[in-house]
Amino acid sequence: MKVAIIGGGLAGLACAHELEKHNIKPVVYERNSYIGDQFSHVSAILEIIGRPIKDHITYMRQEFGIDIKPLNTINNLTHLSPNKKTIIKGNLGYLLNRSKDSTAVAVQILQQLKNTEIRLNELGDYESLSKNYDHVVVATGNSSFADELGCWHIWLDTYVRGATIAGNFDPNTLTAWVNRDFCKRGYAYLTPFSEKKASLILITTDVTEKEIDHYWELFLYTENLKYPIIEEFKLSHRSGSVYPNKLGNIYLAGNAGGAIDPFLGFGQYNSIFTGVMAARSIVNGESYEDLIRPIIKRNLDMLQFRKAYDLVGNKGYDLLFSAIGMPGIKHLLYYTPINAPRLGAAIFKRALKLIGKQ
Repeated sequence: MKVAIIGGGLAGLACAHELEKHNIKPVVYERNSYIGDQFSHVSAILEIIGRPIKDHITYMRQEFGIDIKPLNTINNLTHLSPNKKTIIKGNLGYLLNRSKDSTAVAVQILQQLKNTEIRLNELGDYESLSKNYDHVVVATGNSSFADELGCWHIWLDTYVRGATIAGNFDPNTLTAWVNRDFCKRGYAYLTPFSEKKASLILITTDVTEKEIDHYWELFLYTENLKYPIIEEFKLSHRSGSVYPNKLGNIYLAGNAGGAIDPFLGFGQYNSIFTGVMAARSIVNGESYEDLIRPIIKRNLDMLQFRKAYDLVGNKGYDLLFSAIGMPGIKHLLYYTPINAPRLGAAIFKRALKLIGKQ
C-alpha cells in the first residue's frame, strides 16, 4: 500500500508512526528544510480541558505507542485579569517544547520512526499525489488545503505575537492574562522553557499584522513586562471546522483538518490523535469521520466556551476569576474528574439561547 503524507508536523509524523506498525512505509513531503516548528515557543496540555483523559502523555504512550517527554509538568496556573489574580495548584498538565530542538515534540516523534521516507524541501501537491498513491494524508498545519477543497468553515481569526524572553521563571508555572484592552477577545500567556528562558505569547482577535504590534506594546506596558527579548515572531492563527475530513482517498488531519481548539488555540494532542486515526482508517477501512468524532465533539464544546467568553468584558473577567478562586468551585473544576468542557458547554449553550430570546 502506498501512502503519501503532506506535512512533517505532529499529525503527519503521528500518522507515519501508526502506519509503520502495520509495515506500511509512507512518504512524508515537508516543504521546510527541517522538522519542527518555525518559531520556538512552549505550548501546554491542560488536564481540565482534556478530560476524560487524565494524563495525555501517558495516554499517548499506552494507546498510540508515541513516547513524548514534556519540558515540565504544570503545577501552578496563574490567572490574571485587570484587577484579579487567581492561582491554582496541583497536577494541572504539561508544558511542551515546540521548536526545532531535539526535545521538541515533532522531533521526538521523528526520532521514533524507522521506515518512513522524509522528503524535505518538497511541497506535496494533493491532486497529483492522489493519482499516484493509494491514500494521501494532508497534514500541513494550516487551513489552506481545506479552504481550497471547499470544506473549511472558519470560527476564529487571530494574530499571534510572540517572543522568547530571558529572566527568572518557575518552570512549573503557566501564567495567563485576559484583558480586553490588549487581547480584545484573545489572551496572553507565559510558559517557561527553563528557569532562565520562557515563551511569551499574545493572541489578539480580528487584527491585522500591523495592528498586532500596537497591542503587543500595550500588553508589555500594561503588565509592566520588561524582560530582555531573545527572539520574536508574529503570524496569523485560524481556528475552524472541517467537513468532510475525507474526500475520496484524501484525508485532512491535524490543523489542516480543524484540530485547533477554538477556545485556547492549542492543537498538539488533537493533531496527534487525528494523525493516528487517519492511519487506522487507512489500515482497517474504518470511517475516518467516526474515528475522529471525539475531537470534533470536544472542539464544539470549546466553541461554546468561546462564544460565552466573547460576551464577557473586563469586569466579567474579574468576576470569573474571583469565582474560580472560591474553594468550592476551584475544587469542583480542578480536583474532580468532572468533564468541565462538556458541562460548561451545555451551561453556556443554554445561557446563550436565553440571551438570544431577550
